[in-house]
Amino acid sequence: MDKYIIERRARVRLAWFKRYDEIGNISQVCREFGISRKTFYKWWPPYAKEGLPGLKDRSKRPKRHPKAVPQEGIAQLIVKLRHKSHYGPRRLSFYLKRDYGINLSIYGVYRVLVRAGLVKPRKHRPHKKPVYYQMLYPGQRVQVDVKYMPKISLGDRPELYKEYQYTAIDDCTRLRFVWVYQELCPANSVDFAQRMLEFFPFPIEEVQTDHGVEFTYIFMPHVQKPHPFEEFLKERGIRHKLIPIASPKQNGKVERSHRTDDEEFYNQRGFRKPARRRKELSRFLDFYNKRRPHSALNWMTPLEKLRSFPEYQGVTHV
Repeated sequence: MDKYIIERRARVRLAWFKRYDEIGNISQVCREFGISRKTFYKWWPPYAKEGLPGLKDRSKRPKRHPKAVPQEGIAQLIVKLRHKSHYGPRRLSFYLKRDYGINLSIYGVYRVLVRAGLVKPRKHRPHKKPVYYQMLYPGQRVQVDVKYMPKISLGDRPELYKEYQYTAIDDCTRLRFVWVYQELCPANSVDFAQRMLEFFPFPIEEVQTDHGVEFTYIFMPHVQKPHPFEEFLKERGIRHKLIPIASPKQNGKVERSHRTDDEEFYNQRGFRKPARRRKELSRFLDFYNKRRPHSALNWMTPLEKLRSFPEYQGVTHV
């Protein structure tokens, strides 16, 4: 509570007792100030003992928390898992229950992380609840985007080495495919599309991208020929959908997967050689598809989600 409000309320209560000192009649004081005798008698003892300070509102926060997470054991485990994985409260709560048999709420994990100084308390601000959607079956829509990979300093060249990560994620199952190129161009987009079709164990009906020149010439009216990427999809009967301009949230699933790449892969490892990074990225993709649970999939992995469809129950390799 604001200190000014606390002080103002205390001085209002002080006026009760000053008036009582003048007239010596509690009932009349209560009538004049519109308070009950119970309220008057509640504040009289602290006023008689401490004066004005005794009339200030005190914190109602309990001194003991019998249901608080024990610092020894569970809290230490949560902090250890946080340092190791950098996961948030929701995912940590899931792993505690699955791997350690500890049933602790998401908010309980969050409070432990706040007390340990590992996350900042969130400010509660009203916001519009987002509308989530998900395709009904595998291949109905695949989101495709490009991520600029962290640059690498190579000893034999003065400039930093650049690479680009093409990413495709199935909207329904979150099954993902990535491939790395040294150049961002239409030819590599076609090559990626070919590899993507070979990777996914289901037919693709629609591919959704932004307006990057690697995917479309829509912002280049001077180019009269069709875009190779769009032609490749058209020849195979696959629709190409462009998201609205400046609306990356429309490609939210692939954008969120890129954030996961940063949090759980790129920021956790330092790479000096491109070949080593590509090899480790392939391993991380395998982990992402087969062993990493997704909260949006009710804590199933993408492969488990795919197998939940009868026609794909026998899929073992992706």
